[in-house]
Amino acid sequence: MHDARERRALQTLGLLTRGALHEISNPLVALVGSAELALGETEPGTKLHDRVALTRNTGTEIADIVRALQTFVRNQAKPPQRLSLGEAATDAVALVTRVIPTHDVTLAASGDATVVAAPGDVGSALVELLVDALAQEGPEGRSIELAVRAENGEAVVTATGGGELRLPAVD
Repeated sequence: MHDARERRALQTLGLLTRGALHEISNPLVALVGSAELALGETEPGTKLHDRVALTRNTGTEIADIVRALQTFVRNQAKPPQRLSLGEAATDAVALVTRVIPTHDVTLAASGDATVVAAPGDVGSALVELLVDALAQEGPEGRSIELAVRAENGEAVVTATGGGELRLPAVD
């Protein structure tokens, strides 16, 4: 029962996310734009200039996170297509690095293989591999890699720590 409730809550959260990201994005554009204009009107080296620069930089960081999540959400609706699994792994690493505190863990992707699959399904599976690997206890300063390779007609992604994704490879 608990799992079904949690699944429903996560589905609802997913539905709300698209609208929330849009609603966050609009005021961020105004915030960053206003800070950019104000920065030009303040004298460099003053406390006010530094505060306005911090506001602009922080707004830009938040906008980057929102854009990354919007891209992830948009990919969920795309139909199956020819994909570079190496590029998808690199995108998953960039997203997780941007939105989840990784502390002393370095994330990376290597290798490549080509598949025909829905970008949203592939992206979700790769992000899940990374999140599962991050949840494992390990030494400080460790690295997690999504290693992509072609093997016996399959495209295989292996995450440091044991997770794996297998899809039919294409030439």
